Amino acid sequence: MAGASKLITFRDGTVASLAVLERLWAIEARGGVFVLTDNGGYDIEPEGLLTANERVFLLEHREEARRLVRYEADDSHLTGQTAPESLPFVSS
Repeated sequence: MAGASKLITFRDGTVASLAVLERLWAIEARGGVFVLTDNGGYDIEPEGLLTANERVFLLEHREEARRLVRYEADDSHLTGQTAPESLPFVSS
């Protein structure tokens, strides 16, 4: 299927676009930190890290990016903890 988006399904059934995940991981790999905001969104620090193309991509995929940045995986089976942990690229 030409042009079809690849999707990833997490253990809990959450479905995400691989392209959005890869973009978020690339930002994190360059030192970007996703800081949750009170209005349900997030900021990326340090300021000025994003390229113009990344800004456009994140605006085009804003709802999914917001959902993924705020996603909390239940990894209690791996850590012995009872509460879910935040994904590593999220700072609260």
